[in-house]
Amino acid sequence: MRHTASAGLLLRFLLLGLASLIVIAVGVWARPMLITTLEVRGEQAARQGDLDRALAEFTWAIRLGSSTATTYLNRGEVYFRRHIPDRALADLTEALRRDPNLAAAYNARGMAYVAMGDYAAAVADYSQALSLMPQSSFYANRAAAYQLAGDYGRAIADYDDLLRIDQTNATAYLDRGLLYASTEDYDRAITDYTRAIQLDPKLSGAYLNRALAWRANGRNSEAIQDLTTYLTLEPNVPNRAQLEQQIKKLGGP
Repeated sequence: MRHTASAGLLLRFLLLGLASLIVIAVGVWARPMLITTLEVRGEQAARQGDLDRALAEFTWAIRLGSSTATTYLNRGEVYFRRHIPDRALADLTEALRRDPNLAAAYNARGMAYVAMGDYAAAVADYSQALSLMPQSSFYANRAAAYQLAGDYGRAIADYDDLLRIDQTNATAYLDRGLLYASTEDYDRAITDYTRAIQLDPKLSGAYLNRALAWRANGRNSEAIQDLTTYLTLEPNVPNRAQLEQQIKKLGGP
């Protein structure tokens, strides 16, 4: 009887051990699938603007052992969108440690540096992103960093490069026009605003800024026309009364 009881007890331990091994094996097999599910759900939540849920999904994926640079990139972008640039910077740096050729991570980290006021570091990261993948948004971001640093010449040069690869980018023409206006080169500013309007006739900011450039050049009738068009496109603008008064001062109705 003792031998039978001992054999039964041994069998039970063996079965429990086997069951534990099966559970572990299933867990090891299932974990990558769970991580992928969390990453996909996080991306969906981020696209929908549910940043808290996106952050939770990406964080769980990382805790379960996600080793991809993209997961850190995604969580870093969520932190940036939640206005937590220091945490964004940490995640994006980790993403680049895992994949030094991830252009999107350099671009995103550049945005975090801008938010933290480190424009030189931002320019360096945008430059690295451009060396890996020269695309219009990276040029626009670097131009903005140069502008914030007060280097208008290099900012304009970046818009020149951007518009060579994306000649129908109305916003880029508007932004370059603003830079020309900042250097009091109103003729070039007007040319860029006009091109922006040709590409996007509803781009209200181009009319407003062209009006300012027309006025600076002493061409009041053109300024009145552009201000009137701007108010037509933006009927509820907060400073409408001031702009209407400006139209009257310029000789308008």
